[in-house]
Amino acid sequence: MKYKTQYGDLDFWNPYSSLNKFKKIGINLSGGADSALVMFMTCRELVERKSDATIIPITGVDRKRPSNIWNAREIVDLMKELFPSVSFGEHQVDHYNKSFEKDKVNHHVAHENKLRDNKIIDVLFHGRSANPPEDVAKENNLLFKREQRRDRHGHERVPYHEHHGKPFYCPLEYLDKRFVAEMYKQFNLMDNLFPITASCVEYAKKTDYFTKPCKECWWCREKKWAFGMYDGGVI
Repeated sequence: MKYKTQYGDLDFWNPYSSLNKFKKIGINLSGGADSALVMFMTCRELVERKSDATIIPITGVDRKRPSNIWNAREIVDLMKELFPSVSFGEHQVDHYNKSFEKDKVNHHVAHENKLRDNKIIDVLFHGRSANPPEDVAKENNLLFKREQRRDRHGHERVPYHEHHGKPFYCPLEYLDKRFVAEMYKQFNLMDNLFPITASCVEYAKKTDYFTKPCKECWWCREKKWAFGMYDGGVI
């Protein structure tokens, strides 16, 4: 299906015919708005294609910040309600201890490789979106602590590849959060899906034990920039 906005266009499936051969689609579901949108779009595609593929939700959980699994489970429940004909497999959850920033990525990769090796997934869908353009980021206090790997320019990433025999699809690779926000509005997801997503990555002390967004971390600031509000509709 094709999606068009003033912030960019996306042909979600058609350019990558290899996606049709996969029967076990792993979706890295963080609990945030981006990965939730990728799951929503995947469900729409499977329904449209009358596909019998199964979606396998995958969530990594930092033991010191366990709240994202609550969001991820709610998102899966909503998708099952919205798309009753889509098949969902067991939610694959990996709990880990994070001492350094790279621990998160390392644990995620190890878990995903294990799922591939055990034939639980055939392909991995990821919800990573692009950073705001540098000039826009500068105007909106989004330069500090931005992930360089999410920059749209200066790298050779492609949305779909099979490097090292590991099929990987990142449909939002070249689209920033404004595209994501526009999709939520176009598909009337602001009242059902948006409230159960969470982008804040701070810990218990700064979030009143995970009951509110910190409003300070990069992910909070990005969400406010694109949606005009923080997690849960907090202004």
